[in-house]
Amino acid sequence: MITLENLSKSFGSTLAVDSLSFEVAAGKVTGFLGPNGAGKTTSMRMLLGLDAPSGGRALINGVSYGQLAAPLRTVGALLEPRTGHRGQRADSHLCGLARSNSIPVSRVRAVLEEVGLAEAAKRRIGTFSLGMRQRLGIAAALLGDPEVLIFDEPVNGLDADGVAWIRGLMRAKAASGATVFVSSHLMSEMQSTADHLVVIGRGKLLADESMDNVLAASAQNSVIVASPQAGELATALQRAGYTVVAASEGRLKVIGASPEVVGGIAHTMGVRVNELGGRQASLEQAYTELTAQSLDYVPTRIGESS
Repeated sequence: MITLENLSKSFGSTLAVDSLSFEVAAGKVTGFLGPNGAGKTTSMRMLLGLDAPSGGRALINGVSYGQLAAPLRTVGALLEPRTGHRGQRADSHLCGLARSNSIPVSRVRAVLEEVGLAEAAKRRIGTFSLGMRQRLGIAAALLGDPEVLIFDEPVNGLDADGVAWIRGLMRAKAASGATVFVSSHLMSEMQSTADHLVVIGRGKLLADESMDNVLAASAQNSVIVASPQAGELATALQRAGYTVVAASEGRLKVIGASPEVVGGIAHTMGVRVNELGGRQASLEQAYTELTAQSLDYVPTRIGESS
């Protein structure tokens, strides 16, 4: 398990992470989301002992990263694709990591095959494309067969097949009982991958919920209902606190409701319903609502005056 307890980090007068507390449980993929500058990478760096906290603690299985006897056998991490020296061969780089953590060198060939780099094992890292360097970084993370995986933007540089592969890898590792903690700005990919979400903004926790709960809480959720008594139904729904918009003659769009609620109100009234269907918000829509007040960098939209 990953645990952050009142974790804080200041850079001069800038508070990058502000008393952040949450847990990342095993057996699921937990997505770590937030706008640029929200403190995600800084939080991950403190978790991995790369930055010292200004306050609080970041723990892995109850201890700090620096207290782990063989870190790569407990935690596998990818924070950036710049893995290894440009002049070093891929297999030599991984062999060095294996020996430093008492990992059998036989694992090197295994992880290179797992990430699709077996044929490039003898190539120098400086000749690798961004996608290949990303795969090599993931191979290093998998080297010790760790129970905790931490990935920051793991799909960077990967092609469509690579994106599908890393998604499947993370879900398979979580299904086998691993703790998988992943940061990404690709909302559609995160929606397909994560079971749980931690969302931060300006260093503060905004949400720590299951994917289903985050999507269900969005104001963009709506229901389309059609009835010959649409006017009466609209009045009842508005009294119940829902925003109702006429979608077309006899059809209503009910904002923030579920089909079960709308159908229940119609049933209680004795109103006939000819159509009833829900439209769930996307993660991008739900995320935009959550972080709307936490953006440090807001571009001018096309058509707006400066």
